[in-house]
Amino acid sequence: MKRITYILLLSGLLSTTGCNKFLDFKPIGKLIPEKVEDLENVLNNPGTIDFHFMDNNLGCLYAFLGDNLHISDNQEKYLYTSTHPNVDRYAAYVYYHPYMNPINPQHTWDWGIYKATGLFNLVLDEVDNLGAQNSDLGKILVAQARAGRAWSYMVGGLGYGPMYDPATANDQRVIPYRTTGSPSTPNPDLSTTKELMDKVEADLLGALGAPLNVGHPTKASLPAVHGLLAQLYMYKRDWVKMSEHAEEGWKLSLSAKGGVNNLIYNLNQFYYKPNPATNPTPGTSPEIGLELIGTDNLIKQTNNKEALFHRTAATSWTNYPSDEFLDLFDKTKDRRYMLFGLKRLGYGIVVGGVKHDDGIRTYYYRDNKMTANAGLTYPDLLLMKAEANARLNKLSIALADLNLLRKFRYEGTNTDLTNGGGMSQDQLLEEILKERRREMPLGTFQRVFDIKRLALDTGKPWCKTKISHTLDGKTYSADVKSKYFTLEINNPTILLNPSWGLKENNTPYLPAKY
Repeated sequence: MKRITYILLLSGLLSTTGCNKFLDFKPIGKLIPEKVEDLENVLNNPGTIDFHFMDNNLGCLYAFLGDNLHISDNQEKYLYTSTHPNVDRYAAYVYYHPYMNPINPQHTWDWGIYKATGLFNLVLDEVDNLGAQNSDLGKILVAQARAGRAWSYMVGGLGYGPMYDPATANDQRVIPYRTTGSPSTPNPDLSTTKELMDKVEADLLGALGAPLNVGHPTKASLPAVHGLLAQLYMYKRDWVKMSEHAEEGWKLSLSAKGGVNNLIYNLNQFYYKPNPATNPTPGTSPEIGLELIGTDNLIKQTNNKEALFHRTAATSWTNYPSDEFLDLFDKTKDRRYMLFGLKRLGYGIVVGGVKHDDGIRTYYYRDNKMTANAGLTYPDLLLMKAEANARLNKLSIALADLNLLRKFRYEGTNTDLTNGGGMSQDQLLEEILKERRREMPLGTFQRVFDIKRLALDTGKPWCKTKISHTLDGKTYSADVKSKYFTLEINNPTILLNPSWGLKENNTPYLPAKY
């Protein structure tokens, strides 16, 4: 059997050490596909889905900028020291910018955004080199590679830069939109937010040749492409196009999967398998050590029924959820809280013979008991549809969308939103946005992106212009529209790309002493 040797596999596109003026390792080999079918293996590479806004311990510093997570006084004093492997999470919590040590490689940049886009660019280049652009499989691979590339650059640009604002020029330079897999080609100039979003839009519109169904949701289906377009227009605040693509994506999803029951798990049918041998600490939840039983065997798999477009999500169940996040839930009727809001012993340590501990804390175990997804789920798509309809003042349709999801998430004979039909546009939109926040993974970048986009809804009850965290009696605050809600390109990458005109940051990195 002939084998394809992936010596390069585009990990080189991410390194911050290598050839001058761009991010690549010096090429030591090349991918030599014999036929277009070989390129499917590249799209299946884990490098296309992993480490977007994740650190080496699978957490997400970006999430600590927002309002979903909490650090205790004991954790500040005794856990997040200068030797902590992920002190950048603490740096984000206290707004010590830049959050990552500027002299070090960045997992978000090196292992995430540019590794993924490098692999997608490789597929696009090789489909072209094989002359397979017009074959059925070639068209599908091009569509899926463009969709994957678009998502990586969209989240990368909105994380490293400001939120897109249609009322401004969006001319801040952010990251390069690299479109070649060749390691010998220098990086292009940094794209502005407008240029980046325009290129993402072009890629997604060029991905509408994706198939209706896919073998695994790491590769984009046609419903997923429409969902990604809805997400793009959500960030661009184009509610008409957001609605069009959310509606089309939902319609196609129902057609492809045979109905809503095949798109969303009914959490009323989930339970924990009893285990008489379980002996939890008094006051803690026995469910932590029990197996969650769902309606199928896929709830911990990346291809579970809710996955529309899968991307690996940062874990958060080891972090404290904020009181504000926990207070979003109806603790007696919301199955998400009833299944996943579990109590266990918090952080504790003995120093100088004195014990310091946080006692019993409520954690949120959803992304431990079920697979979390930083890409798109079918509930995400339904809530984008609901939001777009509410933004366009189609309130009865928006309420129907919201109530459809609530049917799968709340217990009782009537799960509809109380007095939903009597709500104003703002009241209903606020409820949809709260539901969206409940539905997202707790510790990923997604909530912070929402904080950034919703900061443009000036004067609305869901608009936050500043986020504050309090530790040991001191309050740390940052303006949502400021640099404190963006990441910074590190020094090694700046040195390899002098044409960008960026300056190194040589300030000592000492967040634990901030």
